[in-house]
Amino acid sequence: MRNKLLAIVALVATIATPVSAIAEPTAKTVIDESKVVEVVKTNIDPYTLPTKEEIATKQINENLKKLEEERKAAEAAEAARVAAEAVKKAAVRKPIVVVSKAPVDLQALYNAAGARFGVNPAILAAVHYVETGQRQDTTVSSYAGAQGPMQFMPSTFRAYATDGDADGVANIYDVHDAVFTAAKYLAANGAASGNVNGALFRYNHSTAYVNKVLGIARGFGYNG
Repeated sequence: MRNKLLAIVALVATIATPVSAIAEPTAKTVIDESKVVEVVKTNIDPYTLPTKEEIATKQINENLKKLEEERKAAEAAEAARVAAEAVKKAAVRKPIVVVSKAPVDLQALYNAAGARFGVNPAILAAVHYVETGQRQDTTVSSYAGAQGPMQFMPSTFRAYATDGDADGVANIYDVHDAVFTAAKYLAANGAASGNVNGALFRYNHSTAYVNKVLGIARGFGYNG
């Protein structure tokens, strides 16, 4: 485009300058405007000039590009904020470690929880044994995220949480609360109505697990 314009200027100069001006630099130059217009029209390709529609389209595309860049920047900022908030919450969300004042009478605990929810105490004892070796208050957790003495997933514990020691708090790490919650869970899933196998399978979806718990429970006096 620049080369064409230079060519046009040269042509205009040729048209505008009479031959006599070459010999006599002081001669007056007369420009024929009609010829200039004709030369311009002849030498400029109208298709090289953007139309109004092309200009509008270009502007719209530039605006859309700017909006997209702003959207991505806003999303990145929000993601960074959420990540920072998660890190902050994780830093303050520490397990509530329960420390018993005295060793817990586990058999009495199994009996009390079993009587309240209609579950054989030997079954509770066996589940506790298989899950954590009958640990008492503990923050031990599995690779899958199960927690506490009875290895509950936090969401399951919240759904059945029971305050076993009447201290006003149902704590997944507290052996009293964990055993009472396990009794409630097993009862709700069939143990209270005689379907112990089904309840144990709901506790851990494994036939091998069910058989292992039942075998240990029979060693504790269970006759089912």
